[in-house]
Amino acid sequence: MRKIILGINNDFLRETYYQVFLEKGFEVLKTKSGEEVSGWMKTENPDAALLDVQLSEKGGFDILKENKEGKNGKKIPIIIFSDLEKKNERTRAMELEANGFIAAATTVPEETVRHVKIVLGEQKSYRLAINKKLHNAKEIIADFGYNYDLKCPSCGSDLVLNLIRDLSRGEDCFKVSFMCPDCLYSK
Repeated sequence: MRKIILGINNDFLRETYYQVFLEKGFEVLKTKSGEEVSGWMKTENPDAALLDVQLSEKGGFDILKENKEGKNGKKIPIIIFSDLEKKNERTRAMELEANGFIAAATTVPEETVRHVKIVLGEQKSYRLAINKKLHNAKEIIADFGYNYDLKCPSCGSDLVLNLIRDLSRGEDCFKVSFMCPDCLYSK
């Protein structure tokens, strides 16, 4: 059984994510204490951690830095979490080499579980560059609500087509979106 640490400050969100991860077969350690998360990172051998930017005592970015420096023993995949994405949080998470960034306001818990499974190598994901000159490229870009230039609205990088296998619907079903490979913006 995979073990995940949920370090989420908001009580309602922490309980919601706790239930969803349990239902998906994870062993879950949950807290709003950054110090408790740091302790668990050293003693509980988690497979991944979903850490709020704002935890009591120590925030997710501080724990991410410790993890990067090897202060937790082994490097654990960390996904940074924010209730409402504040300016530059996503950028800071990527600069600190987080394994992802989740804004609760725009991401449902099931998508977060999918992201964790991708980080753990349990769910297939593909990122494809779009050749804007090919047949129907303009159409698909418009259907997803993007300008034809396919630039990330957050950082300006070229967007890629992101395909994630949706195992709940079968082996041949995929969830499709455009995303930025640099800042992980997704729509």
